Amino acid sequence: MADKTTLTGNSVEKLFALHCAPALAGIKPSNLFTLHFSEGRREERELCEAAESLNACGVKTEILCECERYALVFVYREDLLAESIGEEGADFLSEYGYAKDLTLEGRIARLKSRLVKCGEFPHEIGIFLGYPVEDVRGFISNEGRNFKACGTWKVYGDGERAAGLFESYRRCTEYFCAMIERGARIAQLAERAFPA
Repeated sequence: MADKTTLTGNSVEKLFALHCAPALAGIKPSNLFTLHFSEGRREERELCEAAESLNACGVKTEILCECERYALVFVYREDLLAESIGEEGADFLSEYGYAKDLTLEGRIARLKSRLVKCGEFPHEIGIFLGYPVEDVRGFISNEGRNFKACGTWKVYGDGERAAGLFESYRRCTEYFCAMIERGARIAQLAERAFPA
């Protein structure tokens, strides 16, 4: 993966490339990153500009929670996320107070309220990030221990499948970061297919 030191700087687009390339490329339903604000919160304006350009490409950006110092930014493709959650994910989420008949928008709103109210990080967020239900369930029940493999998430189920996905995500992130360093804009990258 691209060295994080080469991607430091003032560009929110670099953060999108580093943390959200798989969702932007459409090979993962969503990603999440923390945006740290400098004094004056210039990054907030950059985030709004990037979100507007990405929305035109079918990529939605939502702040799940924020404070004076940072915002937790959720980046997703609506159709892929709804498909990824599916019936199995909806059943799982119902165990955490998400009504089965909620729309995707309603589920995201419930997640936002859980982030603010539950006093600890709501680990069902893995469902929203496209992680397999068995892995999210395994993470919660094992309190993050006893996993088979670790990459984008901790794997409790199909390690071989997960390893293939992790490699795809790594290659995609490397490509997006390299293209941003060469001057591409994040919306341009989100519009075209990722070279396999």
